[in-house]
Amino acid sequence: MCLSTVYQEVKGERSKLCEYVSNVTSSEGSIVMTDIMGREISVRGTLKSMDLIKNEIIIAGD
Repeated sequence: MCLSTVYQEVKGERSKLCEYVSNVTSSEGSIVMTDIMGREISVRGTLKSMDLIKNEIIIAGD
């Protein structure tokens, strides 16, 4: 199973948004992440990068 940690990057600073993310979708300028327990987290921003070897997803915030 491949689960990722999602970070938001604002002005060069990264903060962890959530862990054990199994699904990521985009909807109307927001990124919606679902973790392994089915919890959804939605943030405004755009996808900056995904590294599936490191299991990291970076979202560029406002």
